[in-house]
Formats: sequence, C-alpha cells, structure tokens
Amino acid sequence: MPWGGQPQPQGPIELRVLVEMLPVVEPELTWRDRLRAMVARLLRPLMTWRGAVALFLAVAPIPGVGESAATIWHYTVSEARGMSIGSGYAVGFVPLAVSGLLLTRVGPTAPRLWALAVTTVGAFGAMSWYDVVQLFTGVTR
Repeated sequence: MPWGGQPQPQGPIELRVLVEMLPVVEPELTWRDRLRAMVARLLRPLMTWRGAVALFLAVAPIPGVGESAATIWHYTVSEARGMSIGSGYAVGFVPLAVSGLLLTRVGPTAPRLWALAVTTVGAFGAMSWYDVVQLFTGVTR
C-alpha cells in the first residue's frame, strides 16, 4: 500500500471539466480616454523626425526671399480677406482642410506635414476676432 495504508483506486479515473465561454466585455471608455486617444492619433505624425523637419522648413526663411513659406501664405490669405471675408476664409481654410484630410486619410509624409504647417499658419491670416461681433450683431467696422 503505497498511499499510506489506503487502498489504491481500481479502474480509470474520470475527470469532468465544464468550460463556459463568456463574452469579453471591455469597459466603456470615458470622454477623457477618447479625447486622449484622438489627440495622440493626430499628434503622432508630428512627433517623428519627419514631422520636426517639415515644421522647421515651413517656418524657416527661404534664402534670397527672407520670408518663410508659411508667412508668404499668410500674406496671400490676408490679401484674399481684404477682398471679402468669405474669400479670405475660403482661401485660408479649404487648403487647410484638404491637407489635414490627406494627412489623416492617406498617411503622413514630410510634404503633407509641411503643407499642413503652412496652411495652418496661413489660416490665421483669414481670422479676425471682430468677425464674431459682426456675426452676432451685424455691426461692421
């Protein structure tokens, strides 16, 4: 009796296991978690060396001209705004939307990051804080 005086079991031992498959329930994300994920997804291309070089080239002065591509585009958008407010916003924000859409849908490359930086700076040439006053009151300058 190898088991300390107890008799050995006779025959096969049956072991029954019941496995119950439960669906995996992931916790629902809070609005902060969704916002953090969205910002991280949008800023990820800018945190690479290509993004840093593209941003630098967008605001670096062009040799022989003395102005950067971003400031030249800002001046162009400001001139369009001088013609009319609508044309200023169209010239400023349509290229910004297209470059942002290309960057997020197609993928980040250095030229797309450069175009996004240039059009972002240029879009500020179309904006004026007084536009909000004019929108709500109708009072022009």
